[in-house]
Amino acid sequence: MAGRVAASARIVAIVPARFASERLPGKPLADIAGVPMIIRVLRGISDSVDRAVAATDDKRIMDIVEDAGFEAVYTGEASSGTQRVFKAWSLLGFPGDTIINVQGDEPLVNKHWIDSITAIPSENDQVVTLARVIPAELAGSPDAVKVVINESLEALYFSRYPIPYGADNLLEHIGIYSFSPESLKSCAAAGTTSLSRAEKLEQLAWLQRGMRIRVVTGEFHGIGVDTEQDLERAVEYFNR
Repeated sequence: MAGRVAASARIVAIVPARFASERLPGKPLADIAGVPMIIRVLRGISDSVDRAVAATDDKRIMDIVEDAGFEAVYTGEASSGTQRVFKAWSLLGFPGDTIINVQGDEPLVNKHWIDSITAIPSENDQVVTLARVIPAELAGSPDAVKVVINESLEALYFSRYPIPYGADNLLEHIGIYSFSPESLKSCAAAGTTSLSRAEKLEQLAWLQRGMRIRVVTGEFHGIGVDTEQDLERAVEYFNR
């Protein structure tokens, strides 16, 4: 397949799906034009990876996923999405050369996203993620996480605040990460730091612990569903 790290690589995508979302309870099961959101996500990635698994804390989600013909694993509670992915990965027996954390609230995820993120091998001290350009006037929401990068295309900082100040266009981070087994272990063990607690962004802890985060930019159209308004936009998109 195009974009794979190597012909023999095993790419495992794990989708954290927590039922008790604060802003949108039951979010993974939200109806998007007749299809639960978690199923939209799994459909979007299943043809581009060797294994796609939902990692959840709720039997209702497991039942919906398995009834749709996909794989699910029960992780119980987890302190972050990456912790849930790590738990699922360990329960599955640590499969794969590349492990992708695909956020369960990105119903427009597709092959282009997966191919783009897996085109760059995830090294032991590196994570790969995606970002897209947005106009500064659309970047004010704290739900839209911004990222600034250096000349090596690595993340310098992530923020809910519009950064860099004064720019006409900003980079909006997309919630998908590609790990090597070692980098996933390191990120899962990173805990929290002053910056990750302040911004409520776990990837800042990875940066503070010395992990490199490579950012791939491109035309990654999506709708991250965090609120009822986001859900309405997603439903409208699929009903077109």
